[in-house]
Amino acid sequence: MDDIIKIVNHEAWIEIGNGRAYLKWGHYPEVDGKFDPLGITRAFAVAKGIAKPVIVGMDKDSSAKGGLFLEFDEADAVAVEYDRGVYTLTEDGKWIFGRSVPPKYSVKEVRRILGFAKVYLDDNIVPLGLELELMPDRIGDEMTVQILFRSKPVAGKVRLKNSDGSFEFDADEGVKLKLAKGVNVISARYVDELGFVKRSMVTTLTVLR
Repeated sequence: MDDIIKIVNHEAWIEIGNGRAYLKWGHYPEVDGKFDPLGITRAFAVAKGIAKPVIVGMDKDSSAKGGLFLEFDEADAVAVEYDRGVYTLTEDGKWIFGRSVPPKYSVKEVRRILGFAKVYLDDNIVPLGLELELMPDRIGDEMTVQILFRSKPVAGKVRLKNSDGSFEFDADEGVKLKLAKGVNVISARYVDELGFVKRSMVTTLTVLR
């Protein structure tokens, strides 16, 4: 059960270094294994307004950094979309893979676990069209961030993790964040409750200062 809870609660984020990007999995700064590349539904780079696929893989360099590599020719931004599958939550707190479970289990709800991660490589800050997306007004030591669901602002909690610690904020109409030196991972979660299968989503934005 602990492994399933980790799958549900973990998130992916993207770091930049050595002329490539690295997709990491866990809770920044803690990496918990490598992300399963079969769960990636789309990985792309945007350059001059055009989205192109990126190459996803692993080698000694990426393994030493605890992630998968994302390689591309040029980019203003890089993003990944992923699907961890459908899980059934039982009344006694079990997470069971798949939506169909034996009658002996009392089903509380069924969720599809979806995720999104992005990073900007320059000052061309525009939405990338992710279903759930953190949108900053700019990239800087201080910036205001909104949560967008299908391109429209929604209220929710924004979490910031960096070398100073972990912080949570309400973002009803955007939230002003003060970043630290180094890697800053900003995340938000949202549950789309329309339909029998609830869609549980997490999105991250990585900013290097």
